[in-house]
Amino acid sequence: MKEVEAWAVAVISDKTTADVAAVYGARGDSLLGDHSFGQLGGLQGQDPLTLRHHVQVFEHNHHVVTVENNGWSGSHPEVARRCSAGGGHFFSVYWNVNAFGLVTEAIDGVITARFEMLYPIAPSQESGEIRPPWAIGSEPETAVVRQTCLALMEQQTGVAFDPYWLGQQFPTYHIPESHVLYPDSDHGVA
Repeated sequence: MKEVEAWAVAVISDKTTADVAAVYGARGDSLLGDHSFGQLGGLQGQDPLTLRHHVQVFEHNHHVVTVENNGWSGSHPEVARRCSAGGGHFFSVYWNVNAFGLVTEAIDGVITARFEMLYPIAPSQESGEIRPPWAIGSEPETAVVRQTCLALMEQQTGVAFDPYWLGQQFPTYHIPESHVLYPDSDHGVA
């Protein structure tokens, strides 16, 4: 298995797996079959300079869950907006090996949270971020920020991240990069 340089998990309500896969850019011929998270690295190909994006899409407890290995489409505002449009809810956690990541939430097509995952709880909202009341408070210790992000996901969606998902085979799609898929969308948080 190749090293995972970035990953994202999202929980979406009031959408079908087909709806969510389409928002992520899945098309008719982009379904690659069922794969486990660990097998996604093998789908990257031999060229280390070419990054291919893949997303797993599956149902869990009346929600749709997406998992990306070496991907970050779940952190893109336009993906969040579109997945939550029409009364839905979208919540994602993304991080990479460079210690960067985002927590993103959208409700009914509006971004309601978007902030750096290294500060999942902070004393106040900083310039350029959207930090709702549930993410304001005493900062957690650095060693537990990833766990805190996943706990926030569970708090906001009712769905706990299950490590079992990483070993299960789920429908896997080859997708374009989100900024290529939505080139005319703004990359801001408004």
